[in-house]
Amino acid sequence: MRCETTMVEGSAAGNRPAKGDVRLLGGPTGGGRRLSVALMTPWDQQCGNAEYAKRLAAGLERFTDVLPFDMRNFIDVERRVSVAEQNAYFNDLIRAVNRSPADLVHIQHEFCFFAKRIGPSNRRFAEVMRRLDKPVVVSLHTWLKSMTRRQRNRPASQFCEGVFHRLRNRHFVAALERAEAIVLHSKDTLKYFVETFPRLKKRVHVIPIPIESVPHAHVEPAFVKPPRDTWLMVPGFVSRYKGHGHLLATLKHLPESFKMVVAGGVHPKDKTGGDYWMDMIQQADAWGLQSRVLFTGFLGDPAEQAAVLAQADVFVLPYDEVGQSGSAVLADALSHDRPVLTSRARSMFVYRMDKDTAFSSIAVDVGDAETFAATIKRCATNEHLHYPDTREHRAAARERFCLERTQAAYERVYRGVLSGVARAA
Repeated sequence: MRCETTMVEGSAAGNRPAKGDVRLLGGPTGGGRRLSVALMTPWDQQCGNAEYAKRLAAGLERFTDVLPFDMRNFIDVERRVSVAEQNAYFNDLIRAVNRSPADLVHIQHEFCFFAKRIGPSNRRFAEVMRRLDKPVVVSLHTWLKSMTRRQRNRPASQFCEGVFHRLRNRHFVAALERAEAIVLHSKDTLKYFVETFPRLKKRVHVIPIPIESVPHAHVEPAFVKPPRDTWLMVPGFVSRYKGHGHLLATLKHLPESFKMVVAGGVHPKDKTGGDYWMDMIQQADAWGLQSRVLFTGFLGDPAEQAAVLAQADVFVLPYDEVGQSGSAVLADALSHDRPVLTSRARSMFVYRMDKDTAFSSIAVDVGDAETFAATIKRCATNEHLHYPDTREHRAAARERFCLERTQAAYERVYRGVLSGVARAA
């Protein structure tokens, strides 16, 4: 994945949000001095968040010097990490960020970047936020069910749930209250966030992951589609929640020329990834589908990855619901003008919440193999006849959620934070 720098013109003066307004990704904002941002995120790792962070950093080069501070992923640690070792690691990280010349800090938040388990992660997150001596912007990439207050019928049950909810989330809330601005990737996550933490509504900005094309015209792809094949492309890390098995079951109801292309490899930090890979291969063996499943493995070069993805006839994202605020894989799929089929997971609707982008992709019950197969066949053959609005809606999504608008939205957030607008709004 890649970002390119694009010039954005305009004036920041007219972009101050109205009191109580929740800012959505919008038009360009203007100049001012060059900023320096400490980006706390996984960086030199095979990680979706690291890829997104590099995309973001490259996209912000026009007005920002990005200083990356690599964060560990504690899920990846095989041995037990002592409290003393964790303390030393975070002491060094916080000291380095505070001593940096950065004007502000931008944290890409995932729970596993602070500890293995949720409770310790929230406590460490609150401590880190308390000790940073620069203004902080936090991007939340995951919304857990435990963060939403459960609905109860009886008054006594409502009271108890309220008490337990405050106890469960007290450290997380304490951390967010120290943030000058909070970035979410979808309106759906925004709804949950505002219902749960109404006091923080004024600091929230919704900035979806940008949809951008990667130049690949002069790249020879590592895998070339045979002329008579129809490629059903499943990009991204091969993880259990990606639902590859749903598409595998659907192949039995599709013509022989329809092939499943798994464009990615097992996530190096996914301890169950190897077992999932083996399960998928065993199922393909049992159903006699070996010749109809192509594994590309990791495609490390962004241009080579784009060259492979560009050969898709249909993109298929049969994801389970895991609380993602957004999906970089969905953004990559939409950057190619091909039909995109998804499950009904809420993260798959990020780009479909406007009237002219509502049908940029198509959601289907991926557990119903025959219905799923029929929808795939319609998309792969005469999409323009069966779904006449989809191409126009995909084009509208690419324009609305392009890198230029993302760039402008982040510039507005950063400059608002430094001018005090974010907290005062």
